[in-house]
Amino acid sequence: MFELKNLRGNTFCYTMPTNIGLYVTKNKEVYVIDTGVNEKSARRIVDIVLEQGWTVKAIILTHAHTDHAGGCRSLTEITAAKAYATESERVFVEQPELEPAVVYGAYPCRDFRGKFMNTPECQVEDIESLTLPEGMEIFHLPGHFADMIGVKTPDDVYFVADAVISDRTLETCPMSYIFDIESQYRTLEDIKRYQGRLCVPSHAEPTEDISSLADINKESLDKVNRVILSLLEKPATLEDLTAEVTKLWDLPETYMQYVMTTSGVRGHLTYLRHKGAVDYEFSQGRMYWKKV
Repeated sequence: MFELKNLRGNTFCYTMPTNIGLYVTKNKEVYVIDTGVNEKSARRIVDIVLEQGWTVKAIILTHAHTDHAGGCRSLTEITAAKAYATESERVFVEQPELEPAVVYGAYPCRDFRGKFMNTPECQVEDIESLTLPEGMEIFHLPGHFADMIGVKTPDDVYFVADAVISDRTLETCPMSYIFDIESQYRTLEDIKRYQGRLCVPSHAEPTEDISSLADINKESLDKVNRVILSLLEKPATLEDLTAEVTKLWDLPETYMQYVMTTSGVRGHLTYLRHKGAVDYEFSQGRMYWKKV
């Protein structure tokens, strides 16, 4: 699993559970794209960089989720390099209690602050202040989280973060965490402009056929919407919908999964409500959703 792959020219991918991007300048300075989940991930990145005789110039965070930013503090401390993210995302790294609070809807129980909701606090600079090498570009990928970005290297390789996830993951459960479903639909359409280019998702194999993967991800969003609408042939509460989705996709009955599933269902209800496909009503202190 842990392997340094030369994708093209001076662009590399260090394959971990979250793919790490590395672009090496002619001065052997490395721009690291994401940091993995924790200190152990950061140290693996440092080991690879040192083995190659490189030095870390800057760290670019595509977004603030722990599997991307969890190693950031360790990597900045070990290398003395600065980390950069968009203004919206850096807030979540500098104040990591905000991410689980956003997903949970209040200050969360400790049961929810597990491995993937526990980013160490780290100072992060605004990505706008980073001077990029010629040919490197930042592009926005809204939807999955607040203001996620992708990175194009001078070798015409596109790191697209969590804009898409693997078809294998979606086969297991088509509902993943999406902050803004409507923006995600737009991103899945926009990302097709990179068809034929080498694209590197964070949780899938590099591909030159990004359009097909984008379509698979879009169909998964559509499928979840269809499932929710079918469940709303008669009025149902959020709890009802969460229970039905949990049974349908055989999801683990854990505190963490329950909160993530509830949040995911809420996201789709928001999208469907804005599209005029669902409405709600109240009865005896309970809120019921219903198909229009």
